[in-house]
Amino acid sequence: MYGKVTVWYSTLMSENTNSNSFVIKIENPNVYPFFGDVSCGLFGISDDFVESYLSLDEKFIKNKEATFFVRASGDSMSPEIKNNDILVVDRSRTIFSGALIAFYLNGTPMCKQLIQLENKTYLKSVNPKYKTINVGHEDELNVFGVIVGIVRDPYDN
Repeated sequence: MYGKVTVWYSTLMSENTNSNSFVIKIENPNVYPFFGDVSCGLFGISDDFVESYLSLDEKFIKNKEATFFVRASGDSMSPEIKNNDILVVDRSRTIFSGALIAFYLNGTPMCKQLIQLENKTYLKSVNPKYKTINVGHEDELNVFGVIVGIVRDPYDN
């Protein structure tokens, strides 16, 4: 498998296709080159080598059998989670107060921040336009799991 990367890192060229690009041979299709940090302020890549290789499976999937994906819908968790983001959910992770969780509340699938205070359970939206939900004794809360990753296409509107 070969992946084309445009512009920088001329020292890594394994196949020179032109002066502005190179091809990286990727032996394992689940592992991708990790080039280190990039400044989000003033741009300047200081590393001119691959720092390591990063497996997204190793980063986000600790228990393959207990991990699944769901698509976010709506803006109640914005700006943390945006409409159409893919959420990585792990059912094997311990649920804790403050965790972002995927769940059913009275049969409706949702994603919120779990807050537990003095034997009370609250489901909080990140977006302040939405009220915090106080989970009462009459409510049925079924937690899918903890959100362990967010996948976003930066060009998806």
